Amino acid sequence: MTASLDPSVDLTPFPALRRYLDALPDDERRTAHAQLSRLGPADLSSLGVSEPQYTERDYRVEHITGTIPAELRGTLYRNGPGRWEDHAGRPLRHLFDGDGMVSAFTIDADGVRYRNRYVRTRHYRGKGSVSHMGTAAPGGWRSNIGRVPPNLANTNIVEHAGHLYALWEAGPPHELDPDTLETLGVRRFGGELRWLGSYSAHPSFCPASGAMFNFGVELLPRPHLRIYRTDRTGRLRHFRSAPLPYTAMVHDFAITERYLVFLVTPLIPDAVPVLLGRATIGDTLRYRPEQGSVFVLVPRDGGPIRRVECDAVLQFHLSNAFDDGDDVVVDAITYGDGGLMERIARFHTSPLDDVPSEFTRFRVTASGRVTSEPLSDSPCEFPRHHPAHEGRPHRYAYYNTRQRLGAFYDTVTKLDLTSQAERHHPASAPGNSFCEPVFTPRPGATAEDDGWLLTVEYQADRHASQLVILDAKDPSTGPVATAALTHHIPQGFHGNFAPA
Repeated sequence: MTASLDPSVDLTPFPALRRYLDALPDDERRTAHAQLSRLGPADLSSLGVSEPQYTERDYRVEHITGTIPAELRGTLYRNGPGRWEDHAGRPLRHLFDGDGMVSAFTIDADGVRYRNRYVRTRHYRGKGSVSHMGTAAPGGWRSNIGRVPPNLANTNIVEHAGHLYALWEAGPPHELDPDTLETLGVRRFGGELRWLGSYSAHPSFCPASGAMFNFGVELLPRPHLRIYRTDRTGRLRHFRSAPLPYTAMVHDFAITERYLVFLVTPLIPDAVPVLLGRATIGDTLRYRPEQGSVFVLVPRDGGPIRRVECDAVLQFHLSNAFDDGDDVVVDAITYGDGGLMERIARFHTSPLDDVPSEFTRFRVTASGRVTSEPLSDSPCEFPRHHPAHEGRPHRYAYYNTRQRLGAFYDTVTKLDLTSQAERHHPASAPGNSFCEPVFTPRPGATAEDDGWLLTVEYQADRHASQLVILDAKDPSTGPVATAALTHHIPQGFHGNFAPA
């Protein structure tokens, strides 16, 4: 029997959430209903951002407020799950399990053109495994043994050397047409991406050479990072490999002018039940602080790799890094414990207010000592900075913070790393939330914060989204311009701006 829900909680606007709840075992359903019953009106209305978007569109945005800056020309690409269900329509549990849907906001002299399109992966086309990272395939262990999650191309989207790639860290990229977003195919760069073709969703770009660095986690013959360099012409080559201290999920990295910088978090799966088909990777992936963390510093000139051990750090995203004399400075979004993993494994009904994060600066000294200091204690995620300051000293960081909502980020924040002062732009109404703010420099500008922040705001009362353009010098002054869509974009992960 379906567990009763507090009658004051109306889930009529959220049909996909209701289908998800109906698909849960009784004990999980009761827990999920109890969590929903504790939500206030704003948090409840915010759940609409996790409803799927099935329709693919291509149209000119009619409702624009303010004035779009004349110098701002190009396309904001964004990527994230568009639906959390497998190709048979079965609801999926884990935040990372949804099919990738790319959105493009093209800003030109005529205004804004919006289009979205699902990446035509094997999974989206109804082929391959339905044993996902956090949702097992139906049929018990026999249907899951030896299965690997399908490549969903749902995490990031980057443009390099004239090519547009939808990225998912445990497999090769899918190339898309930059204008139509048509899927052109899986890219292995002439076989350089071998085996599973693991290729992180977080490449780093060298502003001096135009090279794109990236990596993949490989487990055989031992856990290691396989690192790649793609030159400005698009030619990818293996750069070098670096051993890992244990089998770990490594999601992001940073560069400096001397190093590629990896902060290895002890997010470790229990391999035996996964291999036997008795549990998913997402259900066994645990934060194991007793293992400690390791900074892996890979010299860009080919010198010996440095490994510096430190106390355990839980993080997904590095903000930036730079050399300071013989030291290496690394900024990251960090968490106090492993509760985050449980929340994203059941994201539909799990608030984040009891798993706060903070903006932290680490210093790795030449002698092998690691120190840290908090730069902000605002619950935050999705850090960005000026692309010309990638791997270099910088003064400003931009990210999402959570001021009122429990499960989504409802504020865009600028942090002055010198004074540690923050400037905030809160969502325009209760229940609204923002995606990652992308810094876009003004052409020809010299000041580090002379440009705009491009983000997407979900508007709960309309169940629709809008492009928001903020002045990066002071986002607290409110939008320079907005472009309101006629529909919503589901909560996404990452994006980038490609200038015209």
